[in-house]
Amino acid sequence: MLNIFLSLLFHAVMTEKPAMPDATGSIHIEISGLRNSNGYLLIALFNQEKGFPDKEVLAFKKERIPAKSGTMKIDFPNIPPGKYAFGVIHDENDNRVLDKGLFGIPKEGFCFSRQAMGTMGPPSFQSAAFDVNTTAAVQILKISYW
Repeated sequence: MLNIFLSLLFHAVMTEKPAMPDATGSIHIEISGLRNSNGYLLIALFNQEKGFPDKEVLAFKKERIPAKSGTMKIDFPNIPPGKYAFGVIHDENDNRVLDKGLFGIPKEGFCFSRQAMGTMGPPSFQSAAFDVNTTAAVQILKISYW
């Protein structure tokens, strides 16, 4: 009887347990300074350098949220750990692009994760990137208008 018990115990201990799902984190974004409630906020979240920030088809996730003047809060739940960067556009006329004027100067609001800014163009993925682990990564930003 003892042999049967030990055999069952050994089998229970040695049997492979089902794999636990990978732990995920989240991204919480607060964007202040929206000058009006026209149009939408467009957010493209990237988990790679390729395509950042303007090739939205290569984005890991995208959101299109009705704009509200003042401060907006956006959450991305269930994000696998890794490096991420995002760009935000206040698409006031709802044409789904960042309108630009003379010399490519943006006519609509924009910002990037880590409040990164480029020189004569958007920032690099490296300068905007931040880490996501199994807790909430928080980004508090102010949108820029020129």
